Amino acid sequence: MSTTAPTPTDGHVSPQRAFDHIVWQNPRCCNACFERVKDIDKATFSGGVYEYDAQDHHRTPQATLEPDERIVQDVDVDGRGTTRPSQQRSAVPRTTCRTCARIGCWADDDTLSKMQAVRLTTPLARRLEEAGLEFDKSVLRRAVRLFKERDDVQGYDTEIFRRSVKLAVLRGDSHGQ
Repeated sequence: MSTTAPTPTDGHVSPQRAFDHIVWQNPRCCNACFERVKDIDKATFSGGVYEYDAQDHHRTPQATLEPDERIVQDVDVDGRGTTRPSQQRSAVPRTTCRTCARIGCWADDDTLSKMQAVRLTTPLARRLEEAGLEFDKSVLRRAVRLFKERDDVQGYDTEIFRRSVKLAVLRGDSHGQ
């Protein structure tokens, strides 16, 4: 017997997982500003007996390819800076968001201000709309603002967005019925 939860086949996303599924763990979105940085084309190919899925990633106009100087392969052999033949220090190119300039489109560890967090509800709402999710925009904005005002949770930005999306989706579902 399988211990994993069944995956819905109708494209439904639970309110509890909506933020993670649609934005946070989505390679199409920048985790810092929630802008769409990639388009992914999917296709299934038949190669005789077998079928296989393929994906083609394209950067959107909100993204560029930049070297990530933080990820450097250091090939110091003897501790004095000499390198082996044919090895050199190299920077790995990463998709960089043009909106927030985050290399690799990873969110920064710094806590957002209330104003910054509330501003991010606009691109966040666009991603939720693109996914076809029913939600209440005003609840999303108000929840982010209220969570950022609470001293006990204001430093947990990811959790604030996760819970705010959950509340907005729950409210959107109740109005849609």
